[in-house]
Amino acid sequence: MRVGDGIGGADRAWAAAHHPGDAMLRQVDARVGPAADDCLAVAAWLWDRTGG
Repeated sequence: MRVGDGIGGADRAWAAAHHPGDAMLRQVDARVGPAADDCLAVAAWLWDRTGG
């Protein structure tokens, strides 16, 4: 999982090469950092993969 303010092609390529399973790349607004909807998205992604 990567949460950052600049998700690009290099990040996607690295994740594809190093993670045979699911990988979450979430871009956030650099001016405010992770907001509530970002945190909820990360939590939902993790919940789905752990069987909740």
